[in-house]
Amino acid sequence: MAGRDAGWIDWGRQYPAAGCRIETPSNVEEMREIVAADHGPVRAVGAGHSFSPLVADAETLVSLDSFKGIEAIDREKGIARVRAGSRLHELTAALHEEGLAFRNLGDIDAQSIAGATATATHGTGVSLPCLSAEIAGLEILRADGSMVEIDGERDPDLLAAARVSLGALGIVTRIDFRVVEAHRLHRRTWSMPLAEALSSAQDLWRTHRNFEFYYIPFSDYCLAISHDLTDEAPRAGPKGDDDAAVHDLRRARDLLGWWRWLRRLVIRRELARFPEEDAVDYNWKLLASERNVPFRETEYHLPVDTALDALKEAVAIIEARCPEVFFPIEVRQTAGDDSWLSPFQGGNRISVAVHSWWKDGHAVLQSLVEPVFLAAGGRPHWGKMHGLGREKLEALYPDFARFDELRREWDPQGRFVNDHLATIFGVSR
Repeated sequence: MAGRDAGWIDWGRQYPAAGCRIETPSNVEEMREIVAADHGPVRAVGAGHSFSPLVADAETLVSLDSFKGIEAIDREKGIARVRAGSRLHELTAALHEEGLAFRNLGDIDAQSIAGATATATHGTGVSLPCLSAEIAGLEILRADGSMVEIDGERDPDLLAAARVSLGALGIVTRIDFRVVEAHRLHRRTWSMPLAEALSSAQDLWRTHRNFEFYYIPFSDYCLAISHDLTDEAPRAGPKGDDDAAVHDLRRARDLLGWWRWLRRLVIRRELARFPEEDAVDYNWKLLASERNVPFRETEYHLPVDTALDALKEAVAIIEARCPEVFFPIEVRQTAGDDSWLSPFQGGNRISVAVHSWWKDGHAVLQSLVEPVFLAAGGRPHWGKMHGLGREKLEALYPDFARFDELRREWDPQGRFVNDHLATIFGVSR
């Protein structure tokens, strides 16, 4: 368990934590000792895939890398008890061996299960909620060293508070997660004009189990992806390479950026003749993909009736003022839930995510699109870049004050509060 002064950096390469103590407890007793020691603030760290500084500026980082694997499976209830540091891709493979699967996944599976659920990571599908909503119970170590076991059947209100916690209530060590039988999906990928995507998106979300589309900046075209349940045998589709596609878009920007009309013409021509692709495989092999090119990301979850108009406005601003942007803009829809800090609390939301290459900087892009998304009633993704503090967040979340009251009760000295959470909850450190 011995701590060490060391450097740490997130996947996106923007929050180096030089000189912090990195602890890797092998059991709960060792974790208690770390939390009790006078090395704070203390933040639990998983895979480092959040773009927001949720673990930056901590004096002590508690790695959950020793807390991995499936502890038990209750097939009658459809619940798998998993350790909090398990990576999603490890769990999907292990569940498959048991004939089981997560109901839905996001577009990457490198995160830890605790980090993904603490930030309400999501996939897409009008009837499919974010990962956090599938939590049936959890175990969490509080600042005073006590372990709290939360069972959703006995205390649904407390579970609604703890499912999306930003790590502010304590360190989650174990999660009871709802799972389903292993199943296969049929994936289709095709291109279509942005105008067609905007006019047909709602129908496509209703028609398909999973639907999403990616607008390619400066092209007037989108790539659309759908997934539907099938009993067909697995069959491989064309081997796509998302990283190569991103590099091609960057080259187009670099070579044609001064002539936007030519950039638009070239990219649109390529997308217009994009061949429809399809594949069949188990859900965990199709829903998530590899992302190896570092980037920055801001994502807002918007009401269904305002989201697509906000998207159009954001696209117009980006294409007028951000010629450096080349990453696709991702658009998904997620079912609502009742977690206190879930961006999907109260009903379905359409998520719009804008990205920038890590070497280009993100501040200008974020400053231009964030007001558009806020004006449309959007809530930020907790794990992605945003500029909101307590005043605005409290106006967006009906249960924000309730959550903060619980946080102060469980962590009165702010042991789990770093600079970022201090801004979110409006407290001083």
